[in-house]
Amino acid sequence: MAYTPTTWTDGDLITAEKMNKLEQGVQNEQVGPQGPAGATGATGATGPAGAAAGFGTPTATVDANTGTPSVTVSASGPDTAKVFSFAFKNLKGAKGDKGDKGDTGAQGPAGPKGDQGETGAQGKAGADGKYVTAIALTTTGGAVTGGTATFNDESTLPITVTTSEGDA
Repeated sequence: MAYTPTTWTDGDLITAEKMNKLEQGVQNEQVGPQGPAGATGATGATGPAGAAAGFGTPTATVDANTGTPSVTVSASGPDTAKVFSFAFKNLKGAKGDKGDKGDTGAQGPAGPKGDQGETGAQGKAGADGKYVTAIALTTTGGAVTGGTATFNDESTLPITVTTSEGDA
């Protein structure tokens, strides 16, 4: 930090604080101000390349045993080509009894309606239906008052005639 001198006038009081400021300024000038930065030095030589790190082809095995599952990992080869081997044991579950069958789960929701399929082949013709073969009407005084309908199986059905008040 640069020294800022005190401007003295006649009659000023000399204090310990002002004297210590003066002493510090003199001491700073004894050391001198910091000079400018020097030029950057030359770059040193590049060292030799280190060994490449790497991995070999890892392997894994699984046995067909049951029990507590476990894995054994082993590493081999130099640091530049490490090979890891994984040996899994007891991954298979114990076989259940033949009759042991779990409970049937709840039925799931119905799925969306599917697309309509192609029209199927025409079915065989059904039996002939019943139909009217004859109608006999009864008249009284020139007006139809009843009658009988005869069907193809020779059964009959009476015909009833009703009139409304406006027709009489």
